[in-house]
Amino acid sequence: MKTVYVVTMWSGGRPAKKWKADAAPEVLSSGNGVTFVSMTTRLRVTVVGSISVEEYESGKEELETGFGPGAGWEPPSNIERLY
Repeated sequence: MKTVYVVTMWSGGRPAKKWKADAAPEVLSSGNGVTFVSMTTRLRVTVVGSISVEEYESGKEELETGFGPGAGWEPPSNIERLY
């Protein structure tokens, strides 16, 4: 399983735009926003204003696609399991 971060930009108390990131977003030096690399486009995104960052553990997708523990898939002998 891996950690996925969801960054949400809010407008008028409602979510306006969401992004996913592999790494934790960095807080801007001004303190009023974050910067991160979008998981879908692989481009750096800087969001300023009313935002929220949520952290999730992925794994459901890996099980549904046939990878990971309990899915009956065994890794090649040159890959060592870390967990």
